[in-house]
Amino acid sequence: MAERLGRPQSFVSKYESGERRLDILELYDVCEALGLTLNDFVEKLQAILLKNKY
Repeated sequence: MAERLGRPQSFVSKYESGERRLDILELYDVCEALGLTLNDFVEKLQAILLKNKY
């Protein structure tokens, strides 16, 4: 992932471990690197959160 993003491994490691959060532009880049649209990611996240809420 770090290579796809053109970022150091430490950058990826910190958000994977929860040490830091991604801002919206970083999240956009991660989604793009994974072949997802930001909209697809948000829809999937929303479905998971709604499922676990009730």
